[in-house]
Amino acid sequence: MKNKLISAVLITSTAVFGQSLEDKILELEQQQQQIIDEIAQLREEITIPELRTETFSGMGYAASKVYFSPHGLSIGGYGEIIYMNYQSSSKKDKTDIYRFIPYIGYKFTDNIILNSEIEFEHGANQERGGKVTVEFLYIDFLFNDYANIRLGNFLIPMGITNFLHEPIFFNSVNRPEVETKVIPTTWNENGVMLFSNMENWAYYLAVVNGFHATKKGDIGFTSEKWVRNGRQAGANAVAEDFAFVGRLDYTGLEGLFAGVSVYYGNSGQGEKYNGEEIDGTVTMYDVHLKYQYKGLEVTGLYVKGSLTDADKISLYNGQVIGKNVYGYYVNVAYDVANLLGKEFNLPIFVRYERFDTHDKVPSGFIKNPNYDKTVWTVGINYRPIPNIVLKADYQFRDNEGSGESDIFELGLGFIF
Repeated sequence: MKNKLISAVLITSTAVFGQSLEDKILELEQQQQQIIDEIAQLREEITIPELRTETFSGMGYAASKVYFSPHGLSIGGYGEIIYMNYQSSSKKDKTDIYRFIPYIGYKFTDNIILNSEIEFEHGANQERGGKVTVEFLYIDFLFNDYANIRLGNFLIPMGITNFLHEPIFFNSVNRPEVETKVIPTTWNENGVMLFSNMENWAYYLAVVNGFHATKKGDIGFTSEKWVRNGRQAGANAVAEDFAFVGRLDYTGLEGLFAGVSVYYGNSGQGEKYNGEEIDGTVTMYDVHLKYQYKGLEVTGLYVKGSLTDADKISLYNGQVIGKNVYGYYVNVAYDVANLLGKEFNLPIFVRYERFDTHDKVPSGFIKNPNYDKTVWTVGINYRPIPNIVLKADYQFRDNEGSGESDIFELGLGFIF
């Protein structure tokens, strides 16, 4: 009897002990899996995600990166290094760390996103014209595909290059001149914007601080560059006058991107000439198009602009400012690597540009024919991978006045 009791106790103890050991092992396995899951989540949060070839709200791949990233920090950017050789000119040839641009974004939630672009220009060496500026800094409140709000400093929705200014999106070493001299790319101001992100249509409606027309140091409209130097870029910007911007784009056909943009607003910012207030109303509209089919890409843009009180502003600034301006270009590129069946890209291109920032000048002022320009650009790009491009082009340049020298250019561009 005693032996049977001892045996029963031993059997019961073993069963209890064995069950306890199995539970312990199961508990440890669960804890281990929890640790693995937490490490994976932490790795996702601290790792900078790879760049995706997707755009959000019309912007470039790197600028759109934060929208396709997990919650938390996102870092992207682009850069350009160039060489310019002026043919038959007294201008000295130059090479330049033209731009290095970090994009820093933060995804608070799927619906609240901060995005910023910081530009280091000309190596940020102030003795050689370098500077550091904020190209945009805003917060998006995303509600749905049809209506969202952007607050802060953002790119003005005009033209093609102002949104798509990363170097892989244009063939030439430098941006098209029509979209620097007439549409002042890049162009950013403070304001509020209502925008969509629909599949086939996209619209943008914005109110922003206006240009500053009158000469204040480096700020103010000029003969050659029209309103470009009147951009305030949100930096201690005078906001006596505001402007309205609207844009509509269509992408419903495969390979097609087409749209129109309109800008309207005063630029006098409360300044007067001989006691008379300057309105300086800037009106600008453009029609733009890009079409891609296999290795072929065609890009075109037409822009027209006008300025009221151009006479007062010309007298105030001490130079003749255009009353009416215009510009257009057509760029045709074909990827010859498409014929060779290669994985890299090798587009050759030709672009024709015509623009005049003195198309019409105020009554009593003299038009400068040197600002009526024609530029033919031919060149080639080599993209070993989609993120990097090596460029070479030659510009045949002319104007209706004294003429000007041709330019040979080389460039390196990248995005990440």
